[in-house]
Amino acid sequence: MSYDIQRLLDNPDVMGRVNIPAGEYEGRFTVRKSCTINGGGSVLWGAAGPVLIIEAENVVVNDLKMELTHDSIPDEQHISVYCCHPDTRFGNVEVNGAVLGIPGEEQYWGIPKMLSLGKLAAERQETFEMEIYSPVEAELKCEIHDISLSRNFLAAGSNTVSLTVGRIRSGSLLHGNILLVSAAGITRKIYVTGSMTGEDAPSPENYLLYSADREAPEKYKKMIDQLDISRITAMPEPVRETEEMSIKLEEINEYKSSPEPEPREEVIEIFTAKRVPLAPVQYRIEFGYTLSRAKPDIDGYLFMLKDNGRVADNTGMIFFGNDHSPCGSVRYLNAPDKRAMFVDLDSVPSYINHMIMFFSIYGNDPSLLFDAVEDGEISILSVNGVRMRLRLEKHMCCRTILACGFERTDGVWELVPAGKAIAMPMAEICKSYGVTVS
Repeated sequence: MSYDIQRLLDNPDVMGRVNIPAGEYEGRFTVRKSCTINGGGSVLWGAAGPVLIIEAENVVVNDLKMELTHDSIPDEQHISVYCCHPDTRFGNVEVNGAVLGIPGEEQYWGIPKMLSLGKLAAERQETFEMEIYSPVEAELKCEIHDISLSRNFLAAGSNTVSLTVGRIRSGSLLHGNILLVSAAGITRKIYVTGSMTGEDAPSPENYLLYSADREAPEKYKKMIDQLDISRITAMPEPVRETEEMSIKLEEINEYKSSPEPEPREEVIEIFTAKRVPLAPVQYRIEFGYTLSRAKPDIDGYLFMLKDNGRVADNTGMIFFGNDHSPCGSVRYLNAPDKRAMFVDLDSVPSYINHMIMFFSIYGNDPSLLFDAVEDGEISILSVNGVRMRLRLEKHMCCRTILACGFERTDGVWELVPAGKAIAMPMAEICKSYGVTVS
């Protein structure tokens, strides 16, 4: 069910409340009446800001996230909330852009969007540093198990924070958030990712993960002083160009053969009972086997699902007949010698939080089944060289396999390994996800 969020904001109830139903909503939204907005954890998003403009006095915003989804926008459009009155109050509000109109909050925040620790040696403690800038005092929280911070409070101005990674076993993946929470009730987030490899891995080359621009606070203040909100709101939203994708359509079409990954890549065995957190990078998913007593034509199918569990339209099913999603975040390579699905998690639209992938034998020959292959496996290779491998059971007498799922919760993607035989024909699976099959 869709909701007209602007209409809800324009019509608070008799108690002056606006209750936003759970979900993700693309905006720019404007609050023109005094009210208390209860977001219930919902997300308001836009390619560029401001996402929410608060024109009224005495407005309270609770339990809401506001996201800017485009990576390349100027500072003057990198605005989550614009407040016309400084009496606006917030409670548990998360942003990834500026909050203008609230004293202190509107100044420069020198924090990274993501920190990549890379590959670290297992069972060895490492300490990194980041130099960040906070215009106001803020609480610092780490939600990542086995990572500790040197401080839990930031002073206004420049701060040096040490991150210590404990002794973690090989094959573990690090992921999670560092939160900066200001006294105004506004939260900003730093996503941290990394992986643990062999104990003999070399030490990192650079222990300084991030350093804020020391001249940026003054430059940013001048930009804010000259800001014309009416001009900004009239600017068109940016369009993500195909050229920005790390895997371009023309490159895929020109593909002939690809060298195998270098032998030093790290291989991690994954299992159906355990979810795997994923970094927001690009992955290549393939079906592999060593021997076959037949020559099955195996194709991949990926469904990009809305919260109702169905595709928005037929373009939400990516396969050999529709080899890329409209947003460009998912692409299917259908070359003579290789077939693979490329998924760029950082580019998946915010309204897609669930994706399902299948492998199916093409054609109508009932004798061709997955039991014809030996040593079948599903391979998920990330751009940082980590390959996850899900080994399949032997003698799978089926024509379709549910390979895996991708689920996003609170902005973090997880891989849901499956590798299960599916008795339902591929055409019926398509219909179940809302794809029109002729």
